[in-house]
Amino acid sequence: MGIIRALVLAWAGTAAALFAVPAIAADAATQLPETAPAPAEAAPAPVWTFTAEPYFWMAGMKGRVGVRGLSPADIDVDFSQIFDHIDWSPPPVMFAGEARNGRYALFTDFIYLGLEADGTSAGPLALSAEADMNTVVWTFGGSYRVLDNGTATLDVLAGGRLWYLDTDLTVTGPLATNEASGSKTWVDPLIGVAGDVALGSGFGLHGEADVGGFGVGADIDWQVQGTLQYRYSDSVTLEVGYRYLAVDYDDDGFVFDIAMQGPIIGARFRF
Repeated sequence: MGIIRALVLAWAGTAAALFAVPAIAADAATQLPETAPAPAEAAPAPVWTFTAEPYFWMAGMKGRVGVRGLSPADIDVDFSQIFDHIDWSPPPVMFAGEARNGRYALFTDFIYLGLEADGTSAGPLALSAEADMNTVVWTFGGSYRVLDNGTATLDVLAGGRLWYLDTDLTVTGPLATNEASGSKTWVDPLIGVAGDVALGSGFGLHGEADVGGFGVGADIDWQVQGTLQYRYSDSVTLEVGYRYLAVDYDDDGFVFDIAMQGPIIGARFRF
């Protein structure tokens, strides 16, 4: 009888244990902390991209040019006449480039242009003038992108514009011909903005404007430019537009108070 009672108790205990284990396991499972989610992948670090753009600016020139020893001459060359006035030896060089990393970028724009222009010089008698100018304009600086919404971008920029001018001026009157030459180099600080707007189907608009000088070099030095762009491929963008650049420099008899303007065409390569 004792043996039977012991067997019954043992069976009851075993059954209780068998029913309790799943319940305990289920309860334990509900109390275990949830597995931590896998960490999100970090956003890829910005990479450097580069653009290079050879272009041609058919820039007419209007204003005053002077060197020490002669009165400034008034010159006026319309952009429609530019091919007749360019000094093709050496030929013009025009090139722009950008190195970008995320919102930050470095930019450069280089122009070499030799130009011959006719004009007049002020005086008691009618004086004709001829100016032979070799001009270097190098714009450089850095920018920060303050807006990029997928359709439009806006950058603020700061930098400088270096000017180098080598001018031969000839003034001819009824009694004599006078010649003088001179060269000057200066750098103007500048600030500005640049932006792009996508129009769809590969087309877009680009605009930029800057102002500088502030009496450091020139009294004033400013430009505006607008172009229509067409993205031919991921690495090639074509553009056509108009550019205006003006500077007012006067120092020690050397005068360059000029506005340059005209159509611009170029091809931008991205790599």
